[in-house]
Amino acid sequence: MPLYTYLIQVHPRGGGNWANLLEPRSGSPVDGTFGTVDVLVNGLSAVAAEKMNRFSDMGLKMRVAFWEGRKVNERLYSNEVFRLIYDDGRVLDAAEVAQDDGAEASRDSRRARPGCPNAPHDGSCGHEGACMFAHHGRDCDAVRPVCPACFDEVFPSRVPDIVAQIRRAGELVLRCSSCEQLSFRFDTDLICDLCNWLVPDTNEELEDRFAANGGEFPAQPGSCPGCSNQLPQLPGPFTFGCPKCGQSVILAKDAFRPGTTVKTMCPNRACGLYITIPPSIWCQVCGQNPRPWDVVTRLTLEANDTRPPARSNVREDDSTRLARRLAEAADAGLRNFPYLSTEQQHLLLDRGHLDSLIPSLDQADTWVRGAVEIRAAGHELNRNGGMRAMQEAHQQVMELGLNYRDAAREIERLWDGIGEWWG
Repeated sequence: MPLYTYLIQVHPRGGGNWANLLEPRSGSPVDGTFGTVDVLVNGLSAVAAEKMNRFSDMGLKMRVAFWEGRKVNERLYSNEVFRLIYDDGRVLDAAEVAQDDGAEASRDSRRARPGCPNAPHDGSCGHEGACMFAHHGRDCDAVRPVCPACFDEVFPSRVPDIVAQIRRAGELVLRCSSCEQLSFRFDTDLICDLCNWLVPDTNEELEDRFAANGGEFPAQPGSCPGCSNQLPQLPGPFTFGCPKCGQSVILAKDAFRPGTTVKTMCPNRACGLYITIPPSIWCQVCGQNPRPWDVVTRLTLEANDTRPPARSNVREDDSTRLARRLAEAADAGLRNFPYLSTEQQHLLLDRGHLDSLIPSLDQADTWVRGAVEIRAAGHELNRNGGMRAMQEAHQQVMELGLNYRDAAREIERLWDGIGEWWG
């Protein structure tokens, strides 16, 4: 049966834009407004009505957006919405959603602030919250920082906080939440006085400063060289989606002690997954401060034998992103293999069984999904470019680094029998 990810949104009484229902402390979706469902496509309207009925006493207009597949712990994009269902029964398919977004964008353009160097953006935006609420689900077009060391983008929701810190301190050196290097050095010259956002050439300036320094900036005197004391305590309840069912898991600050392993059970009784938060989430130098939140989430997913989301390196081309995705899937499979039952291990070695699951990849069980994805990619490469395309993709996996050499060998094995490939 097809798998869909759903998200409930509400429309404020006083007008404005569609917004998510978020927990005030953690900023994560309210339980019941986000998750996954297994249902035939003609049953989506019934599922939407059931989900919205739980929040009907709020008296707000509601709608449910559906994405194909499991997208828990991934960024959701409005241009990938499969179906949009409103509380009045109106249903928009993907093409109609895109058309509706285009009409909203046209209306936004009439409200753009003239003269702002970061335009175009909604004149009513003010860059509050994650900006997307003022852009009807789309990211704000204004510039956002890119790490000059690893080229990961900073999420737009973090930019207002960065700007506020620069306003207070005058200068700010920040650690990247992906590569953990002290790679950002900001000052007030990078802030637009009109829209209180970053100026258009921010990323060029960040790269020049990083290069002129010869790489990572030094930590402030007296601060830890591993975490620079930028996160002296957990900022609030730790919230993430259960790797198995997507249910929101919320842990209070007092559940954590530096250097200890935290275990908790998914609140969804039907799921029952025991989840581990490893001690590696703490600074590897001082052991007292949590690492950047992106890293904490990635380490938690890895500790539960779940493939973490691939990095959003803006400078990687499609072939490199494919290589990284395949490498991470193979690496997760290798880590998980010893914990499988004998029957599961035999099925994982059966290429015929893996190929039979390709048409229903999104429905495949977690323990086998990565292997099926690798087989599917191999077949697609073979169809489009034969042996040469497969060899080029495999070489790119090798070039990701020594950490992926075992993963590369696993991909060789999983591609056995595809076209002229012999693993």
